[in-house]
Amino acid sequence: MGRRIGHLRAQIFEWVRDDAGAAAIWMPVFIGLGVGVYFGLRSEPPFAVAAATLAATTLLAVFTPKYRGACAALALSILGFAAADWRTSRVATPVLERDVGIRAIEGRVHSVERSSGRERLIIDVQSISRLDMEDTPKRVRVTWRGQGSTVVAGDQIMLRAGLSPPPPPAAPGSFDFARQLYFQSIGAVGFAVTMPEAISSNDANSFRARIENLRSGLTQRITDAAPGQGGAIVAAVVTGKREAISKESRAALRDAGLAHLLAISGLHMGLATGLIFFTVRGALAAIEPIAIRFPIKKWAAVAALFSGFAYLLLSGGAWSPRRAFVMTAIFLIAILFDRRALSLRNVAIAASIILLTTPEALVHPGFQMSFAAATALIAVFEWWNRTADPERDFSIGARLKRYAIGLAVTDLVASLATAPFALFHFNRVAVYSLPANILSMPLMAFWIMPAAVVGLLLTPSGLDGPAWIVAAKGVDVLLAIGGEVSSWSGAVSLTPQWPTSALIAITAGGLWFCLARSLLRVVGAAGVPAAALIVATSPTPDLFVSASGANAGIVDANGQVVAYNNRRDKFSVRVWNEILGADPSLGADTQSEFGKCGAAGCVASVSDKTIAVIERAEALAEDCVRADIVIALYPVPGDQWRACDAVLIDKRSVWRRGAHSVRFDGDAIVVETVGAARGARPWSGADPSR
Repeated sequence: MGRRIGHLRAQIFEWVRDDAGAAAIWMPVFIGLGVGVYFGLRSEPPFAVAAATLAATTLLAVFTPKYRGACAALALSILGFAAADWRTSRVATPVLERDVGIRAIEGRVHSVERSSGRERLIIDVQSISRLDMEDTPKRVRVTWRGQGSTVVAGDQIMLRAGLSPPPPPAAPGSFDFARQLYFQSIGAVGFAVTMPEAISSNDANSFRARIENLRSGLTQRITDAAPGQGGAIVAAVVTGKREAISKESRAALRDAGLAHLLAISGLHMGLATGLIFFTVRGALAAIEPIAIRFPIKKWAAVAALFSGFAYLLLSGGAWSPRRAFVMTAIFLIAILFDRRALSLRNVAIAASIILLTTPEALVHPGFQMSFAAATALIAVFEWWNRTADPERDFSIGARLKRYAIGLAVTDLVASLATAPFALFHFNRVAVYSLPANILSMPLMAFWIMPAAVVGLLLTPSGLDGPAWIVAAKGVDVLLAIGGEVSSWSGAVSLTPQWPTSALIAITAGGLWFCLARSLLRVVGAAGVPAAALIVATSPTPDLFVSASGANAGIVDANGQVVAYNNRRDKFSVRVWNEILGADPSLGADTQSEFGKCGAAGCVASVSDKTIAVIERAEALAEDCVRADIVIALYPVPGDQWRACDAVLIDKRSVWRRGAHSVRFDGDAIVVETVGAARGARPWSGADPSR
């Protein structure tokens, strides 16, 4: 027995040494760990502490060889933490703490998106009336509904708009749009009440403005040549502008598992640069003197690299296309240096660059799903290459068979890798995404993207119209596939909101399974049951109160939200249903379903607890006696608050602490708030502890 234990111990040490030899591919994991810790804090840390700790751990890694690995991992984590802290200070902007009403705004248009009857402008603010400069956001996002304006990026404009703080989460744990806008230096949002009026266009010839206007012009050119949803989606794939895509098209593609086709991702960047790479290489190979004497593969890689950079500029340079470009560029540069293009090391380099330059990407579903798919696919690809028969058949039939199998395996692996993140962020997963993607990927690879690339190349000559029409026809087929698959019974599986700990467990397990080289990788499979156990034992809320303080919702016996008032806070009600894993389209239609209602409010019962929702002060005293929890849709004076025997949530509570969720745990009433979950961070506006 002792000999067997010793042999097992020696085997485990050998496996550990094998995995330690590939430590470089773990670099983004440790960087991401530090970034995650930063975003998980409830208060802003001093940058000096992170910088000093980083210096200390780096020195330890250099001068303590025995512990170099552990110190290097710690240093990378602190580097990620410091990068996130520094990035937050770089984009820092004042954030409105409350609605300020209608104000005159003067500034320069950063970007403009147009769809039917609506314009959304991001404005680099120069002044906002009756607002001190130290309280003025760097940028605001304003929507104008009315007669179309003629302003373009770079124009200096004036308008009047009602301004509000960026929208906070609709419930504790839901997506934080305010944080996303903060990292775009947007500190206020609103609706314009006057048409944007151009004062001057002195900056219209700046490089950024010219690129933005080129994108808008090309979007219009594509949709003019190919009207309808086909052209709108082609424009989104080419320029990144998705405002013309209808809700119906988005829903069909989402429920079929094809929503990733709407965003410029590694798929689109890879297809675009791949088409250039193989076209240039094929053309040069046809010229025998050049093919013999020169490194045409590297020339093709350079051409593809430049085309990828042009595509990045044309897409607007948002961080999602940047992520795709960095990943693609790493692969192409590897070709220039005679290194293997598809490797986990290259994925690690790309992820590290993105995390250090835009750390906020870590908490965005696009980054998580993109790198989950890339990591899993390349891990499977490397295993496949090691096990492939070196004398396999290369006939056309055999190649077509391998292509079909490879496409199915690729879609299956990508679907499995991204499913946990879809469930965590969207509380839903497309059940039939595999057949939908198997049918759609050849369309995108051999029809839509080639036609789009031809359209781009022909645009300067003015002969691009037919190419956009051809691409749009391919998208029409894609939409037909999405519509058909999404209509199948059980096409979408809904799930209650996952705790963050569940996502961490399954992510850690998945990374271990993909990155470990030895048989120790099987340990990573434990992440799946661990996440399932966490999800299964995590209770869901029984009551919600909106961030506006104007609405509340209880959870009925079917696990569906019944809103106090279905005309208020419709977005919040939809988010509440998503948190529960319920279909948002099946909500209650009448206020009477909430409970017994009168002129002053309603009384309902959930889990043997009595809930009173009131809008008039005269009902407060009685409800504080008979109810377990009282939701007052108005500010309650302090003396009446202290006299209430029930758990009381009023409008002032949500003003201070954000949206509330309440869970009944036996006799206990557990109240959670957005303010407590977010903490006092730069993007959260007012101090939630007040």
